Amino acid sequence: MRLFVKPPTWTTRKKRAPLRSVIDVSGFAGVMLALLFLMMFGEMYPMHPKSLPVDMAIIRHSSSLPNAQREDAVIVTITRDGSLYLLNMRVTPADVPPQLRDLIGSREDKTVYVKADARAKYGAVKVALDAIRSANVKNIAFLTESARAVSTP
Repeated sequence: MRLFVKPPTWTTRKKRAPLRSVIDVSGFAGVMLALLFLMMFGEMYPMHPKSLPVDMAIIRHSSSLPNAQREDAVIVTITRDGSLYLLNMRVTPADVPPQLRDLIGSREDKTVYVKADARAKYGAVKVALDAIRSANVKNIAFLTESARAVSTP
């Protein structure tokens, strides 16, 4: 007589856990938190900086031009690739004279400040200066960086 040589199926069957329908939202929460910080603190780093990134020429004996720091200063920027910007807006050399006449017409300080990249080609700077002079501007100043004094022991 054989009793229970093979255990019955009802005792060896594993009980299955009930199905859970839970979605893991930790990745979603991380992305939303990152977007929240970008929206809150994104204004601290504006997409359009006030001044264009230009590596100006370094000069030992430069004079200070405090009027160039004013918000209403007329600055013509020449970048390394020869692009021309008037008040941080890209313009062509043909567009510079009429826009300069409009900007300088009613101003007390009729100085145009030129911020040229040190690696810009001479031809690009000359074209920009010719465009500024054709607007009948007499006061043109180049903006440079002063060399830091090196102390010798």
